[in-house]
Formats: sequence, structure tokens, C-alpha cells
Amino acid sequence: MVFSSPVFLFLFLPVVLAVYFLLPERLRNLWLLDTSLVFYAWGEPRFVLVMLASIGANFLLALRIGASKSAG
Repeated sequence: MVFSSPVFLFLFLPVVLAVYFLLPERLRNLWLLDTSLVFYAWGEPRFVLVMLASIGANFLLALRIGASKSAG
């Protein structure tokens, strides 16, 4: 699926946005994470594991950066 495809423009994007604005704020980022993985898996499912590893590594590194700033 590409950003200019009718499936994205008239189905995927409206559903993602509608659910995003209906969800409580604490769940919105999780929703976007999940739908982003679906979007990328639609195009090339074998790279979803790479995306998950990258997300996990970036999250852990961000936690370490945050901890080092508050300690110093």
C-alpha cells in the first residue's frame, strides 16, 4: 500500500484517524504504533521484525538518555 493508493486514502487513513480521535489519550500512541506496523506489514511483512527491533532499541535508548539527564 502506498500513500496515494485509494485503499490508503479512502479506507486505511480515515479508519486510523477516526479511531485515534475516539480513543482516550493514553491509548493513542499505542494505536498509532499498531497501525504503523500494519501499514508496513502490508507492503513488506518480512521487515516487521526489523521494525519491532528498531522500536524496542530506540525506546530503551531513550529511557537511558532520560535517566542520564535527570541524574546529572
